[in-house]
Amino acid sequence: MHSPSLTVQEGEKKIQLRISNVKIYSKIMASFAQTSMELTFQNDSGKTLEGELLFPMPEDASVSGFALDINGKMVDAVPVEKVKAKVVFEKEVRKGVDPGLLEKVSGNNFKTRVYPILPNNSRTVSITYIEPLKRAPKETNGVYDLMLPKVENLSNFELKLEVVSSTKPEIAESDLQDLKFTQEDNESEKGDVNNFILNLQKNDITLTKPMKFVLPNFYRDNKLYLEHDEVDDQNIFCIEDFPTNIELENEEENEKGKGKKSIQIIWDSSKSVSYIDTQYEIKVVEMYLDTLQNESEIEIITYKDCVDQKKTWKIDGNNKEKTMKEIVTYLKEGIIYDGCSNFESLNLNKKNENDHDVDLVLLFTDGFTKLGSEEPAWLKSSAPIYTFSDHVSTNHSFLKKISNITGGEYFNLQSLISNRKDTEQEIKKEKEKEKEKEEEEEELQDYDKIVDRIGQFNFSYLYCEIEDEENSGVSEIYPSQPLPVILNDEGNVDGGFTLTGKINKEKSSKITICYGMGSKVLHRSEYLISKSESINILSEKKILSKYWANEKVKSLVVLGDKMKNEILAVGKNYGIVTENTSLIVLETLQQYLEHDIVPPKNSLPEIYEQFMQRRRSIQERETERVQNKLKRVNGWWEKRMRWYNTDYYGQFESNEKIQQSMKKFQPEIEEVQKLVNERLEELKKTKKIYDEKVKKMKIGKDEEIISVNVPSKVNQTFSPGTFQLSRTVEVPDLSDLPELGKKAWLGIKENRELRERLKFDREQLRNNVSFLNSKFSEIGNYINELKKDPQKRKKVVQMEKEIKISSHSKKCKKKKKSSSSNSMRFMDTRQDERSVSRSSRMRSIGNIRSEESKKEKKGESNTNKGPSLQIKEWDPNVPYMNAIKKGKDKEERYQIYLEQCKENGTTPAFYLDVATHFFTQGWKDLAVRIITNILELGLDNVQLFRIVAYKLDAEGFARHACDLFEKSLVLNPEEPQSYRDLALVYAKLGKSSKAIEYLIKVLTGKWDSRFDEIELTALHELNALLQKYKREKIDYDEKQLQILPEAFITNIELDLRIVLGWDTDMVDIDLWVIEPTAEKCYYGNNLSEIGGKVSRDFTQGYGPEEYLLKKAQKGFYVIQAKFYSSHNSKLSGKTSAVLTFYTNYGRENEKQYQVNVRLEAAKDWIDVAYVEIDF
Repeated sequence: MHSPSLTVQEGEKKIQLRISNVKIYSKIMASFAQTSMELTFQNDSGKTLEGELLFPMPEDASVSGFALDINGKMVDAVPVEKVKAKVVFEKEVRKGVDPGLLEKVSGNNFKTRVYPILPNNSRTVSITYIEPLKRAPKETNGVYDLMLPKVENLSNFELKLEVVSSTKPEIAESDLQDLKFTQEDNESEKGDVNNFILNLQKNDITLTKPMKFVLPNFYRDNKLYLEHDEVDDQNIFCIEDFPTNIELENEEENEKGKGKKSIQIIWDSSKSVSYIDTQYEIKVVEMYLDTLQNESEIEIITYKDCVDQKKTWKIDGNNKEKTMKEIVTYLKEGIIYDGCSNFESLNLNKKNENDHDVDLVLLFTDGFTKLGSEEPAWLKSSAPIYTFSDHVSTNHSFLKKISNITGGEYFNLQSLISNRKDTEQEIKKEKEKEKEKEEEEEELQDYDKIVDRIGQFNFSYLYCEIEDEENSGVSEIYPSQPLPVILNDEGNVDGGFTLTGKINKEKSSKITICYGMGSKVLHRSEYLISKSESINILSEKKILSKYWANEKVKSLVVLGDKMKNEILAVGKNYGIVTENTSLIVLETLQQYLEHDIVPPKNSLPEIYEQFMQRRRSIQERETERVQNKLKRVNGWWEKRMRWYNTDYYGQFESNEKIQQSMKKFQPEIEEVQKLVNERLEELKKTKKIYDEKVKKMKIGKDEEIISVNVPSKVNQTFSPGTFQLSRTVEVPDLSDLPELGKKAWLGIKENRELRERLKFDREQLRNNVSFLNSKFSEIGNYINELKKDPQKRKKVVQMEKEIKISSHSKKCKKKKKSSSSNSMRFMDTRQDERSVSRSSRMRSIGNIRSEESKKEKKGESNTNKGPSLQIKEWDPNVPYMNAIKKGKDKEERYQIYLEQCKENGTTPAFYLDVATHFFTQGWKDLAVRIITNILELGLDNVQLFRIVAYKLDAEGFARHACDLFEKSLVLNPEEPQSYRDLALVYAKLGKSSKAIEYLIKVLTGKWDSRFDEIELTALHELNALLQKYKREKIDYDEKQLQILPEAFITNIELDLRIVLGWDTDMVDIDLWVIEPTAEKCYYGNNLSEIGGKVSRDFTQGYGPEEYLLKKAQKGFYVIQAKFYSSHNSKLSGKTSAVLTFYTNYGRENEKQYQVNVRLEAAKDWIDVAYVEIDF
């Protein structure tokens, strides 16, 4: 092992800085040692230097501490999530500040940047790590190798080694002299063991090699240690158990699988396996079969998203060679690789297809299970499972776990088989060479070693029995799964076994450790966990706590990414480095506050106290933030409620209403028109006569006022129309649409043209009214002029008649419809219309139509009724789908699909299209298999998870969708959509409290501003769930709602609700709804004449966007999705969107339908569906 070194760059050369001071403190207890090594590096140059410290760790060691000198004081690092630590470090470096960051690199090596190292000055670093002690086979002595840096002329060296043991340690190897242990009393540690201390201080020495210490009989006596855990105020116990004199049963049958009559071979046939060469795995099967006795039964089970095929062979003396050849041929040529893997679907139960007991299982897989649980309930009752993988990318920890739980063993063929060849052709080629013979022999030896171990039950720790477990106070015991231990020839467990866990500090409990083979217990060790029976450890180093934390992390890692947050929490709480954490050193309170990182309590006590005070204030501010957030949401909600409480249905002027109004007023308008024309003619004649008479008159005293009646204006009792034709759309080319699409668009076209005509007619009537009223005004003005002119106020006796103009009668006779008089002039007030051009890429995705007409009367509310909808999915017009649809039946189409995979199998769109077709045909088993291939196209890809989850959810596979949404949440917890998706599928699975919890999280969470108003969607969905739970008397935790204002809890019932969401971040997709009035409701016109409401436009996220309609109008609705733009530089391929349609939303008779669509490029838009509502 290399020693620690600090390297700096000088010109083109790298040099190592001189180590001037080494201080080491190590404590050994139980079966492990915790070592702290402090190194001081000296800069003898006149320049400020930057160095990189590389610190190699001993095998199986784990880092538990790191410190860096800041202003002459050692400051401890704190664990931080790895990604966050990197971001914080780089941000601080850009500021010119120099934090410390310890990162794990290849192997078990750690490195950190050290800067600045001032001229003729020094920097000090310290690393703390825990490692297990070594032990020679069949010996009871413990061995501790203390790694030392290689240093010449070391100015100062200090060592303190503390050993908790019943025997005095011995120095086995060292360059140093005068080393001796002394026994010291230590009141803080009590028990039947002693404290042995070695103190050493040397100047000007040279270190060349590690020191080795031997602990005599350390692995002989059972020990129980106890330490207080400050994290949760419990005690941590650690048991060192050394079982002896264990007798094995049926030892002869335990060699080379002899006596094994029934074997199951489980073969992963998911898509990912098709990308590798399985020759080495098949070779293992072939060589193992050759070792089996006659009358053996072999069952091969292939599995993908579910169990695929089961085939059984029997071996006897006459057909063994033939049977082996058939099995090998089947494995090479008879398996179809398709779909993702679902380990849970195997449901093994120690019985084969013929109901015979299974002796052992051989499992061949890469260990990545995309659906279902990684630890299904049946696993604990399975026969021993021997796992094999020859994949470069393998989930090793998962396969080890399976084998450990069942008593089998894991074989990594990548490392166990030497002289590997890439292909069978290469093997054949190499066989022609003489050298190949030697390599083949070596390779066969590798196979022999593997086969020899198959069927041999490992002696293992099985489980732990806890007396009165429910009231014992014991929890979190590790290892949590069976674990093989080494049993020597004398029947003793070499090295013993270590068990650790937690216990309530006020309680005692009896624990029994069980060992055995397979499921059979062969040995039990009993312990009483209590203070009186334990070695009580009161050290500030908290060695047991860190050991327990490391063991917990080991057990969580095998569960995959879903444990990421819990692993992170363990690392932070116990100050250890995990796969997800790094250690970082900061300098100031402001840095810790800015990045929300808790400072070290021991090395920065003042900063720690100030931080905690500020954090309490921050927590108070967080409470205030949530309250302010809810107030903000309440403002949005009030607007939503004002919309909901407005009666657009009553205000809307339907075509029928307009026509009725026209019929009512047309006769009156025509009568008024006739009357005005007659009066105008009369006035014209009278004025002429009157003017002539006036000229001949003499003005006298006797005057008679001309008596006239001023005509009344036409009584305008109707509105000429408020709807905007500029918001309507033109009808597109109908040639490429399905029949219902054509019918829908023609219906909208008819409505549009009728309303255009009615609007034009109403504008004409309005202009007629204005024209008539202006003429009446002319008559009145003239008469008023007569009254005012003194020259025209004489008595007129010669007039043939008195001018009398009366107002028209409203009780006019009904006239036939006719055009207006020639004396009237009309203006065409029709407005220009903006239309939407239809993209050449427009396609019809699906249609929704009414299955039965509604029998409601016109104008009657449709609150309790709504359209019964049927969805017909779209099949794209692409070559691979055209080829597949030529197949006569399910099997033939599936075979064509497999052929098409060769050219199209690398894109998600291909699998989504084919799966949609199979779902439409009702072939759900194959449809699920086909769509889950998408999960095999990449690891931990949220977009792929969502594509598959949305489709599976739509088709009724909520359990599978839940698995994928949970993985999406782990990967993207900063996005509210992750919580909303999971909440909705939890609701379908009956997890009521979980569904409510996650929707409330959407309401209260701190999200990026681009997600604003997703809270409205979540609140609407929360209310719908609460109403459903109330109707169906479903229990949930009502305390969850206490955080919400009372105004939030109110039911909103809708005739129609449409929700659009999509799978790709930084993409803008818009929801358009063309209503029966031909009005387009979308983000630019988010409130329509009939009350249709479109939610906020999400331009940089996953949506959702909603269309809400409280009371639907009769007619066709065309639903469209438009790919407006993409801001995602990493987006490749297509974006998939899911539209969910609800009728009678929030009511007892609510129905839900989903349709998936695909958008290929920005500006692409499609007809998604057609809804026909007929009351």
